[in-house]
Amino acid sequence: MADDVLVRESIMVPIDRSIFGLDEERSAGEPDRPYWVDLPMDAEPVRVGQAVVRVMSKAESHDASVTIEVRRGPQQDAAPDFELLGQWPYFTASGELGLYNVDGPLFGFTLRPASEYVLRVWRKGGETAAERYAELMGTVFPIEGLEEYVIQFCEG
Repeated sequence: MADDVLVRESIMVPIDRSIFGLDEERSAGEPDRPYWVDLPMDAEPVRVGQAVVRVMSKAESHDASVTIEVRRGPQQDAAPDFELLGQWPYFTASGELGLYNVDGPLFGFTLRPASEYVLRVWRKGGETAAERYAELMGTVFPIEGLEEYVIQFCEG
């Protein structure tokens, strides 16, 4: 692992209803803020709020590989066959993040509390995921390998 990579973890995320997200633990006395599932459920592939992120998949129900990466120093691109979905400022609250699907938390990691990061999200396979999902629906379970994601937080 390179010195500038603080966290790098890949997990299979069971995606249901085409969504998964990131959310932070709420601290006592913290002002109310939306949960990741409260962000708009529209065609935008990624929605970012205060200490929350919602990602919209191109396929309804499948298992996707998601890599979480926290870096110090310069940003680094994902592999060339990944599409950059966007880059946003990300402001932490508690810094205690979880990767979630609709059933709950899947993986936890820590960022600095009350800090700013640059968030970048990439996807591979999104351009054909809906068609491949329709072909496999009812014949293969679980459906895997339609999409892969890289979610990167870079310290500012």
